[in-house]
Amino acid sequence: MWPVTVFQKKNPALIPWYSNAQKRIYQMLKTIVTTTAAVVLASSLTGCVLAPQTIALNDEVTTPSGQPATHRDALVRVIDDRGIGADFLGTRGGRAPENSPLLSDRPLKDSLSDKLQASLQKLGFGGSSPVEPVKVQMNVNRFAYQCNEGVVVNECSINIDLALTVINGNKTFSKPYRVNETRSLAASPVAQYNQEWVNSALDKLWNHIFTDGELLNALEVNI
Repeated sequence: MWPVTVFQKKNPALIPWYSNAQKRIYQMLKTIVTTTAAVVLASSLTGCVLAPQTIALNDEVTTPSGQPATHRDALVRVIDDRGIGADFLGTRGGRAPENSPLLSDRPLKDSLSDKLQASLQKLGFGGSSPVEPVKVQMNVNRFAYQCNEGVVVNECSINIDLALTVINGNKTFSKPYRVNETRSLAASPVAQYNQEWVNSALDKLWNHIFTDGELLNALEVNI
């Protein structure tokens, strides 16, 4: 007797459907991973762009007191010859230094004018007098704070280049004065650190200027 073979109708295979679903899930996951990676990368790059900082320049002076040979007033003028923003002091470095400026809360010219006026008053100039005032002009050739570019900021410098001109009657005296400082750092300095450092460098240069014998002779001042 022949064996009886029963053929049963098979349902269509569902594997292709699962395969398509898996492909869609894979594409979705791939898109999510790619998008997440892009966001993380963008965030990491953005995080390296340092924020702008604003500091205050100290207009007080610690220069010595003096006495001019003749009681007279002094006229002061500060000219910023840098050809950049009036409140721009430099850049903090980092990934995009052009977007990370160090700024003064006042125009640099105004801060230096007040500082120059205070120094001359301390030397004894000021008040009414029949004698023609002495004229003192300061040119700012360079006032630059700068840090290295890159992901890690670990070195910054300050370069200040001023020129002083004294017009005393028919005599004219001119002389440049400079200070350059560089510091190695563990990280990009905070605003308070930069404010103290910039003011310290400026005061160091300022004290050098107003204890310079040649300048004091031009001003006819004894200290």
